[in-house]
Amino acid sequence: MLIDWDKLPRVEGMRAGTSRACICAEKMSAVLVKTSPAAQFDGKTHWHDNEQLLVMVSGTIRLRIDDKELEAKQGDMVFFPPGSSHAAVGVGPEGAVYYEIFAPARPDQLPGWIGPSILRFDQKQDS
Repeated sequence: MLIDWDKLPRVEGMRAGTSRACICAEKMSAVLVKTSPAAQFDGKTHWHDNEQLLVMVSGTIRLRIDDKELEAKQGDMVFFPPGSSHAAVGVGPEGAVYYEIFAPARPDQLPGWIGPSILRFDQKQDS
């Protein structure tokens, strides 16, 4: 099945200056994120139990994953392990466009979702 991202509704992203379109299946979901050069970043990290891949389409974005910072650029793929503390902390002068792929699926990112978010902003405790 071909996904036509231009036909999906776009909603505001996690921060001012971003927008997203989402798809969700039974076992995985994907989000197309567009981040403007003027996007506002607070550096606040979050975590979840999902595996996450970020696939860069264009531009650059700075990420923090478990207290390490990296810059992802066009063509890069970044893996976020389940339970990792992470955040986008900045964007390049041209902004950024990227896909986020989650397993298991994240229906909480669908427009109109009224259930709880899976994001956790507290410090993850090791078991």
